[in-house]
Amino acid sequence: MLLIRHSIGSRLFYQTDDYSIEPKEEKWIISVSISEEEVKEILNFKQELNLFVVEEKQKTWYHSSHGEIVFNKDDQQLTIHADNQTVYPV
Repeated sequence: MLLIRHSIGSRLFYQTDDYSIEPKEEKWIISVSISEEEVKEILNFKQELNLFVVEEKQKTWYHSSHGEIVFNKDDQQLTIHADNQTVYPV
C-alpha cells in the first residue's frame, strides 16, 4: 500500500495499491494512477509530501527534495521523482 501524506501534520492525501516504483540512478520513480480531482491537493503541496510504502515487515519512506512531481491528464498518471529513501522494520 502507498500512502501520500503531507509532511506537516501527516494529513493523508491519497492511499492506493495501484502504484509502481522503479529505481533510476540515485532516484526512485513512483507512478500512481489517480484522477484529476484527487491529484489537486497533492499538486498544491508538492514541496511538502512524504510517501510511505507499507508492507508486512517494513515501511519505506520516500521524499522528493525538489518537488519533482508531474501529472499526466491524458493517462491519469502521477509521477514522483523521489531522491530520498529510508526503510524501517515494522
